[in-house]
Amino acid sequence: MTAIPKPSTKRKTDDRPKLDEFTQQEIAEQLQEAKENDKPIIVMVWKYGTVQGTVEKLDGDRQQIHIKQGHDDIVKVPFRDILKVENPAF
Repeated sequence: MTAIPKPSTKRKTDDRPKLDEFTQQEIAEQLQEAKENDKPIIVMVWKYGTVQGTVEKLDGDRQQIHIKQGHDDIVKVPFRDILKVENPAF
């Protein structure tokens, strides 16, 4: 299991891009649909890059999404670090 590393807390300012409510809602709907339909997704993650796989779990308590890559590798991504969700082009 892999977790996205937490950004360094040494800086007092957070340079994370701010997403408006509409964009946040759209991302949440895309993640929910991908989980329900077991569809692969590509997630753009702040300060990490992209993660591709299927949504294994939406963890509201810990505010993160678990994305399964391959057979056993699961990446945990904090919701607040998600910038964009796309469907892979096949």
